[in-house]
Amino acid sequence: ATNHEHSFDEAAMLLEMFQPVMPPATFAGLVFAAVENKSTDSKLPSALLEMAKSHKSPIVRLAIASGCQRLTVDQRKPIVAALLAHEEDKADHNLPLMYWYAAEPAVAGDPQHGIELAKKAKIPLIREFISRRLSALATADAKGDVAKVDVAPLNLLSKLLGETDDAAFQKDIVIGMADGLRGWPSLPTPEKWSSAYEKLAASSDEAVRSRMQELSVVFGEERALASLRKTIADNAANLGDRRKAVEALVGAKDRKVVPLLQNLIADASMRAAALRGLAAFDDSKTPELILSAYEKFDTQTKVDALNTLASRSVYARVLMSAVQSKKIAKEDITAATLRQLAAIEDPEVQSWVVNAFGRVRSTPEEKLKEIERWKELLTRKVHADRADPVRGRAMFAKTCQQCHVLFDAGGKVGPDLTGSNRADLAYVLTNVVDPSAVIGKDYLMSIVKTKDARVLSGIVKKDDGNAITLQTEAEQLVIPKSDVTLLKEQPISMMPEGLLAGLKRDEVRDLVAYLGTARQVPMLATEQNAANFFNGKDLTGWTGDPKLWKVENGEIVGKSGPEGLKRNQFLFSHIAAGDFRLTFKVKLIDDKGNSGVQFRSEAMEDGEAKGYQADVGPGWWGKLYEENGRALLWKESGEAHVKKGDWNDYQILAVGSHIKTFINGKPCVDLDDPPGAKRGIFGLQLHSGEPTEVRFKDIKLEVDPKSAVSEAK
Repeated sequence: ATNHEHSFDEAAMLLEMFQPVMPPATFAGLVFAAVENKSTDSKLPSALLEMAKSHKSPIVRLAIASGCQRLTVDQRKPIVAALLAHEEDKADHNLPLMYWYAAEPAVAGDPQHGIELAKKAKIPLIREFISRRLSALATADAKGDVAKVDVAPLNLLSKLLGETDDAAFQKDIVIGMADGLRGWPSLPTPEKWSSAYEKLAASSDEAVRSRMQELSVVFGEERALASLRKTIADNAANLGDRRKAVEALVGAKDRKVVPLLQNLIADASMRAAALRGLAAFDDSKTPELILSAYEKFDTQTKVDALNTLASRSVYARVLMSAVQSKKIAKEDITAATLRQLAAIEDPEVQSWVVNAFGRVRSTPEEKLKEIERWKELLTRKVHADRADPVRGRAMFAKTCQQCHVLFDAGGKVGPDLTGSNRADLAYVLTNVVDPSAVIGKDYLMSIVKTKDARVLSGIVKKDDGNAITLQTEAEQLVIPKSDVTLLKEQPISMMPEGLLAGLKRDEVRDLVAYLGTARQVPMLATEQNAANFFNGKDLTGWTGDPKLWKVENGEIVGKSGPEGLKRNQFLFSHIAAGDFRLTFKVKLIDDKGNSGVQFRSEAMEDGEAKGYQADVGPGWWGKLYEENGRALLWKESGEAHVKKGDWNDYQILAVGSHIKTFINGKPCVDLDDPPGAKRGIFGLQLHSGEPTEVRFKDIKLEVDPKSAVSEAK
């Protein structure tokens, strides 16, 4: 069979002869060699078809699938169909993929054949791949232009969904369609899609429901759009579902979502998604609504707000006026925002950027001088001794964290800094002062302008011919190429120049100190980041054992098992504070066990905490304890003020050496303690011993020393 001198028919005859007596692995090699070396115009395809139908060895079926690559598309069709009937191969790591490589040309060349093959296939992955390939085929030649989409393959898939009641089959088809059409915000509605939506929109399978909704939004099915709007407006709905709904409707350019997004500016849990979504729509109410709430935003949310205000000419004029009138601090405008503003084709805005902020770019000589100036300043002993990496982490969060990961926290727009040469001052200054000096192509910035006059800046992560995927400072966007009027790659880094120009000397000193740390340090609380002390949805910004700590319905829940705990366990916040006011509600289920709130503390290497603890628990309510330190500092109990087994309002106030606590408005601790720590992190405790369940909610951290001092006095 492998000898070139044998004819094709003789090879087929030899295969039939040796099949019963050869070991599967040896025979598989013979099959492959026969197809590899012979022309394909006679009996061999028929022999392979019979083996594909009946051979029990997966090794032989693998050889047949591989051999199909050497056959014509028409010769392989029946063989592939026979292979796909082997349901026992669905969990194999290799066979479904090899079958697909053999099937794909026939599916792409004849969509109706693909539909028939999907009906017969017993392998879920193949059905999904067929659906994905046909969906991609519909948009293959469109180049982002909806008018050029070939809806015929989508019609076939839509009809197929209506013809089957097999839930698993339906799931494979809708998953494949959704994957194949990802990146398209809108497409023509396929025939019979309305009936398919009626059939599957209420499926018991969450994956089917979500993909059907995703597809129906793309196809402009009004019932799906209305359902998503309802989800967005429902405060009781799952936050993840609400945010996905915003993303879907913004992608579909659904104008009816604009009022909903504007209302959500007041909702802390949905605010970021709303601000980002509003950038996609030109609406005269948006900039003023953002400005009216801007002062209350935390640092990250302010960045989202500024990116939206810098996204189009009309909005940029409002932003310009707000900075000029000092409604928005000039220091809030990042270099990245300035680049976006400078790309707006509005002479008044461009003139303002230059006059108010100066030209960002400078000559290489000037940059070298700036590097040397900072190097000399930062190496002075007086500055080095005062360096505060805890404060520096707060500066990193404000200026760098949106784009860079450091110690597993941050965005992934730019490189991960954890493994970089951060401790080398020259390295840090060179990369910050002159980020475009040495730049990888993956981090070149592009300016994108769209038909609706929106301006964006970011890194083009992907261009598939139909859409570009743009990674901005705040999010990743998929933009149809038909909507793009300008795409221009800049010979500069996505990391903005002039980063240090907007910082004070001590801020630069502390930022550099943090960048050089060998391990993660806490982040100093500021008025901006304190607003996100606990985000109400997950434990971002906290560290603890996930088996003991979780978030339910906006509450932090600590719960030990029926065996209790052999040692204390803590959930530590990444935030550190000096003078502060912390308010929260706490419920100790059945008033059993013991808990407490650490403040001005530190996390020890063995998992324990050291520092002040406001106590929670029978016999301990309202007392003040120093964990792993001086023990009990305030012995008087606040038990009389406690609502046992119910929610209790707790307040901790620390100003200088003075500490005060309150339970349900009644004073408990009132202690002046000069030897105690003046700054540290926060933590929640599950005490060793009997089983405990404790819940915390409505957690609010205020960093306002002036009002705190007067209240402490």
